[in-house]
Amino acid sequence: MLLSAVFGATDSPYLRVDGGPLVRVGRPERGSWSVATVRVRRATWWQWVRAEASGGRTFRARPAGAEHPEGTPGGTSDEAMAAAMAGSQTAAALVAAQLAAGRAPVGGAGLQVTADTGAARAAGLRAGDVLLAAGRRDRMAPLRAPADLEQAAARGGTVRLLVAPETSDEAWGAAAVRRTAAERLVAIPAGPDVSARAYPMGDVEGPSAGLLLALARIDDLAPGDLTGGRHIAGTGAIGFDGTVAGVGEVAEKVHSAVAAHVEVFFVPALQEAEAVSAARGTPLRVVPVRSVSDAVHWLCGNGGHAPTCRPLKR
Repeated sequence: MLLSAVFGATDSPYLRVDGGPLVRVGRPERGSWSVATVRVRRATWWQWVRAEASGGRTFRARPAGAEHPEGTPGGTSDEAMAAAMAGSQTAAALVAAQLAAGRAPVGGAGLQVTADTGAARAAGLRAGDVLLAAGRRDRMAPLRAPADLEQAAARGGTVRLLVAPETSDEAWGAAAVRRTAAERLVAIPAGPDVSARAYPMGDVEGPSAGLLLALARIDDLAPGDLTGGRHIAGTGAIGFDGTVAGVGEVAEKVHSAVAAHVEVFFVPALQEAEAVSAARGTPLRVVPVRSVSDAVHWLCGNGGHAPTCRPLKR
């Protein structure tokens, strides 16, 4: 018996996945926004047995230099997970900048102004601003490469730019339309390596914070209270067009939200069944969404109020 107890308390070659803390972001008037996370920790043999018996998530630890299969929390390198968080932050900030201005996301990361030149200043731009799209009237084409600036300027005259301005806190403000002469446009130094953050996330990694980062940022950029006074959490990766993609460990994140007495949990639409099953018997309301705009629409119809509740411009 003693031998069994000692053996059970020793580390196994497995890691266990548990619900992690909810990380609050943004500054809503009354409610709260929280990113749901998970913890990955070494399991003793007893912990591994209990997890296996209860249907918990475990997986074999990665040997040094090896990769886990896709779909496990260790399925990508630490560098890739950090890069995924950086991409999630950038997408969240850009999508929020456009939705907060009442515009549908153009679907690209744009071009970031790299220097405060005369041409940039003449267009009302400064280093760090992001040029999302260019064109005339409301017909704007996404900007993905410097050559797109040349194409936008080819017809001459005045060009309209959709700009996400960099703010002093290393994030971006609500998008705005600027006008500039075509000949100045091609002289604006801008490149495709766009990066910034929506909110500090400490040591949280991976792409799954994107949806909640975007919602919290929209709420900060637009007047009103998009939460409707509710405590809201969720998970979901997002693209530059605002679409929401699936993520891992949904059930564990839902369990954390329930324990924290969250009222609403946003989840990628394709993972609704998993989230609903995990929340069964609790007061947590699971809301499936296919895009950030879907989430905003639901919030506007359930007590939220902000300019983003109006129809989007395209």
